[in-house]
Amino acid sequence: MEALLRRALASDWSAWKELEARYGHLLTHAARSVGLSHSDAGDVAQLTWLRLWQHGRQIRDPECLPAWLAATARREGLRFAISRKRYLLYADPTAEHSDGLRMAVLDIYPVDGEYEPSTEQALRRLPTRYQRLIRALMSDSCPSYTEIAEALNLPIGSIGPMRMRALQMLRRTPELSTTRPRTA
Repeated sequence: MEALLRRALASDWSAWKELEARYGHLLTHAARSVGLSHSDAGDVAQLTWLRLWQHGRQIRDPECLPAWLAATARREGLRFAISRKRYLLYADPTAEHSDGLRMAVLDIYPVDGEYEPSTEQALRRLPTRYQRLIRALMSDSCPSYTEIAEALNLPIGSIGPMRMRALQMLRRTPELSTTRPRTA
């Protein structure tokens, strides 16, 4: 895998074709898993290949390339969907809300490392450890849960529950509470 990735990043187009043959379906599947149409998932797959071209040299373990590609495709898929306002992540999809409505919390991903001012302000309302976790999870470097746990000195099993609590807190911030509710 390491040699194939190295060749691809050195502009060997036969290596790129090999990577595409091996992982093209994975990228489409990962993008479709966030609710995109087949056509939009194709666009996200292309964007994921671009991200590999831009950041492929930062991949420490080439054997983890499939996981990196899948995570990047999901993240890019969410960015794509959010930009078209087609996808909402709920802080707690099983919670009952008044009048049968669920208050949505956008899981907003920074395109250039910066959030919109309202999102930045909402993030600043979170406790520091939750801010750090959300920013680490949404980082363009696509760190694994293991890397995040190590960097933030957290047990790996606490990352998912902390993320959910952070999203619940964001849902209640004045900056993001103006989001229109979506019916169940």
